Amino acid sequence: MAKYFPESAPSPGDIKDHILYEWVFRELNRVSAAGVVDFVMNVEKQFVAPSRPQDGDIAYADGTDWDPGSGAGIYAYIGGAWDKLST
Repeated sequence: MAKYFPESAPSPGDIKDHILYEWVFRELNRVSAAGVVDFVMNVEKQFVAPSRPQDGDIAYADGTDWDPGSGAGIYAYIGGAWDKLST
């Protein structure tokens, strides 16, 4: 997700109705655009289990050399165990 960083507001001496309106309109559009998710992640296939997994880790097990329990696929490490994510 994109992050939103506000632009500087018009200085008090420059504020006229149309300048303030345009700034607010532009900022609201930027806030809206920041909420749009356009994200792809590539997880490289792993052939051995990570040595020190932590809750929240994501890994792609090859399913043969490293099989966390349900064959090849994407797994999340949660509560001390690898859980396969559904496809």
